[in-house]
Amino acid sequence: MAPSLDEVLRVITKKGIKHVRFEYLDTNAVSRSKTIPARHFKEFAQHGIAFPLVLFFIDPLANIAVDSDLYKKYFCADMTLHPDLSTFVSLPWAKNTARVYVSGDKVRATGDTILTDPRVILQHQVKALEERGLSLFSTYEYEFWVVDETTREPITDGVNLYSTLRLAKHRKFFDRVSESLYEAGVNIECIETEYAKGQFEITMQPEFGIRCADNAATLRTGIKEMAAQEGFIASFMAKPYEDEEGGSAHLNHSLWSLDGESSKMADPSRPHGLSEIAEHWVAGLLAHAPALSFIQSPTLNCRRRFKQGSFAPFNASWGMSNRTCAVRVKAIGPNGGYLENRMGSSAGNPYLGLAATIAAGIDGIDRKLPLEPPQPLNKMTEMGDGPALLPTNLESALKAVKTDAVIMEAIGPDMVNAIEHIRLMEKKTVSPGNEYESYRKLYFDYI
Repeated sequence: MAPSLDEVLRVITKKGIKHVRFEYLDTNAVSRSKTIPARHFKEFAQHGIAFPLVLFFIDPLANIAVDSDLYKKYFCADMTLHPDLSTFVSLPWAKNTARVYVSGDKVRATGDTILTDPRVILQHQVKALEERGLSLFSTYEYEFWVVDETTREPITDGVNLYSTLRLAKHRKFFDRVSESLYEAGVNIECIETEYAKGQFEITMQPEFGIRCADNAATLRTGIKEMAAQEGFIASFMAKPYEDEEGGSAHLNHSLWSLDGESSKMADPSRPHGLSEIAEHWVAGLLAHAPALSFIQSPTLNCRRRFKQGSFAPFNASWGMSNRTCAVRVKAIGPNGGYLENRMGSSAGNPYLGLAATIAAGIDGIDRKLPLEPPQPLNKMTEMGDGPALLPTNLESALKAVKTDAVIMEAIGPDMVNAIEHIRLMEKKTVSPGNEYESYRKLYFDYI
């Protein structure tokens, strides 16, 4: 439940907060904000704050996609974004500073309602799920890179995943990350080294509804800020190095009753222990997997993760604890369980990824889609296994989204068009034969 404005004002006074960031994640999962002196907080909280609409059709470096429909229609018009007071929090890594997430769907000059804000897009899908008497309990687990700010070399070598000693060398930084994020409302569950140089993984406790994506946004930006303060660069770019594994953002989730009291996932009498509604949900994710994989992994560089023989999925398969599938049943028992949507890359926008997942699952439930047999536990998915392949290039990914009516309606044609023209603009800057250097220039520092 959100606090009242008076309650927030009392917190500002009590904690000596001098500045408040009105913040959101843009299309590329890059944090954008205005920092307001606390003495003006009440005014902006009541009336909203103006941000240029153009910020929803720029690349991570703020180059404008001038061929996008929104640019042609609205140019640099403002949107009015309003704060969600339930997201107001003091930031331990920013002295005397608090943050509140803002969102909106109104063009200030015309009053037009447009669907371009990732947080609003997710709110619509959460509401659609609630209308069916269900809620989603979910969290992201993120892989990311940390490099030295000066040398830009990764702070660990090799692929010695889960290594105690590799993590111990940088314990001061990661202790600060864990403790500071917890103070900011993000309950870290575990931290470990991963299967690439300079790569780490961090998981959070799940939350109901939009709070999952809000926590992901706080985590991403918080880690990047704290890394900068320690002389590092933290990056959620999908695949910075050609000869290394990529970075994922697996979405762990489960269906619950609307009041969050009873799990809707399990039925021990059924073949795989999944309830009928859970089977329909998984079938929906698989039916929309080609389009869903692009929304969850939207950059040019993300496509490089999807290949056979890796732990990133390459087709619309599912399995019980099989890490090569697009959807993995991680745990199931008489009292419930949860799924892992493995199609997301670390570079994806958490609001859009969660929104698309909900839309696909709802469609599976509404149409009562049947679930095909799972991939065997001890067998890696192969090219001839039958399920639809996930797109491996921009052209096929865009086609998959544009021909998927459910995902198009959920994400909105304006947002899809913006993503398309951002990527097409970026593609012109990629140097043939030196692609990964081009990708790093586009994505590494800000994503």
